[in-house]
Amino acid sequence: MRNKGILSLVAVGLFASSLSAGVVKAEGNENGLARKAIEHQVEKPLPKGLVDSKTLNQLEKEVKGSQSKSGKGYSKMSDDDYIFEVEYNNDFASADNSSYEKATIGRLLPLYDVDFSKVVVPSDGFLLVAGTASSYAIDLGFAAVQKDYVEDSNLKYLGSEYEDGVEYRGYDVKKGTYYVGVYDRDNEYDIDNNTSDDMYAIATRFVDDVKPSKPTVYKVDNNDKVVTGKAEASSTVTVKNGSKVLGSAKATSKGTFSIKIAVQKAGTKLTITAKDSAGNVSASASVTVVDVIAPNKPTVNKVDDNDKVVTGKAEANSTVAVKAGSKSLGSAKASSKGNYSVKIKAQKKGTTLSITAKDKAGNTSSKATTKVVKH
Repeated sequence: MRNKGILSLVAVGLFASSLSAGVVKAEGNENGLARKAIEHQVEKPLPKGLVDSKTLNQLEKEVKGSQSKSGKGYSKMSDDDYIFEVEYNNDFASADNSSYEKATIGRLLPLYDVDFSKVVVPSDGFLLVAGTASSYAIDLGFAAVQKDYVEDSNLKYLGSEYEDGVEYRGYDVKKGTYYVGVYDRDNEYDIDNNTSDDMYAIATRFVDDVKPSKPTVYKVDNNDKVVTGKAEASSTVTVKNGSKVLGSAKATSKGTFSIKIAVQKAGTKLTITAKDSAGNVSASASVTVVDVIAPNKPTVNKVDDNDKVVTGKAEANSTVAVKAGSKSLGSAKASSKGNYSVKIKAQKKGTTLSITAKDKAGNTSSKATTKVVKH
């Protein structure tokens, strides 16, 4: 498909002076490899929802030039507005540096010229490349590739779109360095009709669309006033109890976090998420608050040498145990109101009984004692 985009801002004299002097001999072999790599990325539509309209509009402005500059404004173009290709840039080793902030403007001269720009991707995400040409003499072909045209899961072509004179190509990318190769499709037919007035513009945009990994959370008990763990470096970690936010803090550059919270009841389920600087939110991790607080010491009613039960009050639903020395006499569960009644054999006057309460988390109270009295 012939690209019909026209650069609205091209300062021919300034651009020409920004190129290194001398005529560069194009490498026909590299052109052929670039063409094959681009053609291998077959024409298919970008999946819906990958790119928002704001990003597309920004890229369109970059490659077509600001509409506020026209007429005499052409002469005001500078390297503050654009990056100008610098030959020799016909292979990976000599690729020009690019910027996500500025478009790159170049020429495809002489016949079979191919230009490379280096693109550094800071983290896993989505790479969008946009391109257009200043005249019909350039049938612009471009693609993001890996060095030496290596093909693996680090760079996955997703599809392309063509709109208002600009072509867009999208890629799933892993963190690393990539290259945008540019060539004139007319070269395939040995058409040599480009002049120094015919130029292309390429712009790139990286979108961090990868959610952070689910945080790891260390044990939280009902004494704790902080939640700690690990999450994506520099992400913002938030702790919630249901829909209520208990606290948030930024993870360190090593991914550790410590978030202050109010002490929570045992059994409370906390959810923890991490949000990166691009606004991507991780899946939630959860942790249940552990009970580490022992029940209060039970109270014991009077026990005489005729009694076959020990009664009193303890933590609700705790298990109350009665001993004489190391010998277990019996145990029973306290009611929801904390009342207990433990069956025992009648004990001799003067026998010391010890009574303890154990909660369902296994925490045991200090022991209460009582001496058996004469009936």
